[in-house]
Amino acid sequence: MSTVFYILLIATVIQLFYFFFFYLRIVLVHIPSTNVVGGDTNHVYKDKEQENPEPVSIIVCAHNELENLKRLVPLILQQQYKNFELLVADDRSTDGSFDYFRKIYADNDRFKIIRMEENKEGENFKKHALTKAIEAAKFEILLLTDADCIPASDYWVASMIASLEEGKEIVLGYSPYAYRNGWLNVLIRYETLHTAVQYFSFTLAGLPYMGVGRNLLYKKTIFERNKGFNTHITTMGGDDDLFIREVAKKETVGICMNKEAQMISVPKGNYLSWFKQKRRHLSVGPKYRLMPKFLLGLEMLSHIVFYISLGTLFCINSGTAFLFLMTRSLVFVVIFALIARKLGDKYTWWWLLLPIDIVYIFNNLIIAFSLVIDKKIKWS
Repeated sequence: MSTVFYILLIATVIQLFYFFFFYLRIVLVHIPSTNVVGGDTNHVYKDKEQENPEPVSIIVCAHNELENLKRLVPLILQQQYKNFELLVADDRSTDGSFDYFRKIYADNDRFKIIRMEENKEGENFKKHALTKAIEAAKFEILLLTDADCIPASDYWVASMIASLEEGKEIVLGYSPYAYRNGWLNVLIRYETLHTAVQYFSFTLAGLPYMGVGRNLLYKKTIFERNKGFNTHITTMGGDDDLFIREVAKKETVGICMNKEAQMISVPKGNYLSWFKQKRRHLSVGPKYRLMPKFLLGLEMLSHIVFYISLGTLFCINSGTAFLFLMTRSLVFVVIFALIARKLGDKYTWWWLLLPIDIVYIFNNLIIAFSLVIDKKIKWS
């Protein structure tokens, strides 16, 4: 047997290990119907009959997001939950956001907009705005999202709260991207699914390492106990994953995969914008804890090596290479299609999972190389 055969064999075994040991957990885990139960027109959630449901402070940071906020704010204020407030941290906006919302919701006791004019030199603007909003929050439970998101249902808050089981301080939610026509949208949605598969399955395995700020719940006390974002206040990005890295413990982190608890995000409209966004996300990866960083790195390496060695073996022994391809692809497509279905993603293009997976992994390789060549990260 040639060396490339053994390399491909090792890469395949590692890939199958991740599929069965980590990712299959999402397929097998039970999603409680107690989050939100009932039919489409007759929802009942746990807190509905309670006199004093857990109060929640919902926080949205925004910089020149007037049009997105016009869509998001009413959807949050109509959430079917008794006790919550909504705080919008207006981060130096110049589009009239502050004046508009202060006027429109002047008489709404649930709504507050906080204006940020400046921050300390060197501090990341979003983290500064988020810190000020958390300090102003009245309640212990904080639920975070972004201005360019919309809740999947009127029971987003209720579903996320229902996942905050006894002993938990953090709940990781899911925030898929909206469907659009085109290959870029397919790639963005797949990349988002793959990321969610990783942080959900690692959390289920007792190795929580990140969350997504578009849909994230945690308690104010752990933010204060951690001194907020103090250790990475100057770093662009990381207000979600780096913070979770520091505060997460396997016994204190829960997940919420309920379809009605999702926050739907607006995808980037062109590849360059998405490429820059992914550079920001991947740039904080080296700051993860050692074990998650090792496991994520090994998964990515085996992913890349699998396709490279597979292509090489096809030139030597196409029959053997085809068997490797079919073995890995069958397990991969079945598990990811089941996960997508469980999360409620409309993956009518499951048959595209394999070519999209190839594009995804080599796109990540290109981004990784770009970060080696140029470490400077820009917001836009």
